[in-house]
Amino acid sequence: MSSSSYKAARDTFAHRLEEWNWAGQGASRRHILEAFLQLAIANGFSSVSMRTIANAVNIKPPSLYSHFPNGRDEIVAESLRWHFHRFGSALLEAVDHAESADDFWDAMVRLHFTRQVRLPESNLWDLLVATDRMASILPADLRAQVDDWVALHENMYAAAARDMGHSHPEEKVRIVVTLLEGARRWAPGNYNDAELGIMADKAVQVSRTILGAELPGEP
Repeated sequence: MSSSSYKAARDTFAHRLEEWNWAGQGASRRHILEAFLQLAIANGFSSVSMRTIANAVNIKPPSLYSHFPNGRDEIVAESLRWHFHRFGSALLEAVDHAESADDFWDAMVRLHFTRQVRLPESNLWDLLVATDRMASILPADLRAQVDDWVALHENMYAAAARDMGHSHPEEKVRIVVTLLEGARRWAPGNYNDAELGIMADKAVQVSRTILGAELPGEP
């Protein structure tokens, strides 16, 4: 394994992210997607209808179809893509100056933790993905895309871990990702920037402990 395989994993992730050109998205479409996410956070995913979205953005419900011809399902799909694109862009920016696999790992954990704590839509995204795994609420093509995003993200962690000298880290990576996705449960406070930095450092320490732990069944 190359000592810089984390760079290859980063480049693969970046290439996939570039497949969506959000710069060409109109302001109205973005406003609708933001409104959907905020409504889903406040009231629950299943309660958000085309009418409630239209009321939130102050347009008539039929006008939504001029932006999203396939209705609510398209808004859900695009909101997931929009959220992941923003997360991915922030992630790439966070690791941009990493000079080693260790730096890369730490930057990923800090960014992941910070967004989970600061951005409620991150938890909504995780909830939608978890619900789909149990009840298959997403269209099959979107589910495949989501699975691909998750795999590419986790592969960045795994590649860094291997470059750090950890063999077969995939199971530990999944544990770390699960821990970070649940950050609001074990780090529920409203932190200022300094406090958030301290908590992010703790998240890094815990992730490193998990990465170095010996799991049952390991050779």
